[in-house]
Amino acid sequence: MYYTILETHMCPIILVGDEQGLRHLHLETGEGKRTFEISKDWVENALHFEDVITELKAYMRGEQVAFSAKLNPLGTEFQKSVWHELKKIPPDELRTYKDIAQALGNPNGARAVGMANGKNPIPIIIPCHRVVGSNGKLTGFAHGLAIKEKLIGLEKMGHIYRVLKAFYGDIEWWPADNDYEMMVGAILTQNTNWTNVEKALHNLGDRLKPEIIVEMDLDELAAYIRPSGYYNQKAKKIKAFTKWFQRYNFKVSNTFGVEIEELRQELLAIKGVGGETADCILTYSLMKPSFIIDTYTRRLFQRIGVNVPKDYDDVKALFEDVLEKDLKVYGQYHGLIVEHSKKYCNKTPKCTGCPLIGLCERQII
Repeated sequence: MYYTILETHMCPIILVGDEQGLRHLHLETGEGKRTFEISKDWVENALHFEDVITELKAYMRGEQVAFSAKLNPLGTEFQKSVWHELKKIPPDELRTYKDIAQALGNPNGARAVGMANGKNPIPIIIPCHRVVGSNGKLTGFAHGLAIKEKLIGLEKMGHIYRVLKAFYGDIEWWPADNDYEMMVGAILTQNTNWTNVEKALHNLGDRLKPEIIVEMDLDELAAYIRPSGYYNQKAKKIKAFTKWFQRYNFKVSNTFGVEIEELRQELLAIKGVGGETADCILTYSLMKPSFIIDTYTRRLFQRIGVNVPKDYDDVKALFEDVLEKDLKVYGQYHGLIVEHSKKYCNKTPKCTGCPLIGLCERQII
């Protein structure tokens, strides 16, 4: 028997199996009722699980939910019939124990289904986390309810991401010729639309270099960026930001050795740089995955049916607590949200033809 341990942002995952297939997938959460010990007779062999590890990583990023691994769980015939039925539950959908019992032809067997569900040795791939109580509440997960909630959240956020990506394709975002232009653009776009930002950037022209901006007179800078609105305030913000960037000799590469949270706090300490602007700069220029929350994101997910908190960091946590921090996914997801919100989910929604219509609760306020 082989085993390996995969580290993920949610918890370590222990994989156990042999040539006949995957035998165990244990979520080492430290919670719930299930414990697991690695036998001294097993051989550690990550290569044996290479394919399932690749798929699990893609799952944690929200990029896929399909698994091709050969499974070999041990259980009774009834347990295996329940587990087989669990695999039919689509991602981003939930079933009750009674639903599963009825699907198996035994409407009164909800309790037995619950017991078999709790014995599932290969969660995630056999998605027992998609089964809830008759009242819709999360109940009985052997690895703890906290991770069950996260897995459900991951699949919801991942499903929306995959639908948008299938509809719009890869999104090239942020629109800029270089890193400094991108960072200045993130400040200019505050409280205005991108058309006005483009006009301001055009006015700056070849002067849009940190070495020039840091020495430029404040009134001169304000005059160039006038089309973006609030130009006096934004000029001060750009100057303050550029002085911060000077600490790194105006080179993005000099920030690569700094931890993301340290960089984020440095950016937030700049007068006029808030959470959205900081996260845009981190993700699209400094190559640090930090999920971006803007008006589009709040509006879209509120309408879909997500309980969107008021606090910026609380909304940010809705995504970062479930989606593995991945630069490409975070950048693509934000770009897709912006593209979709401009075409369909704007202030006055255009629901006809919307690719998310089947997922949306249309909570329009």
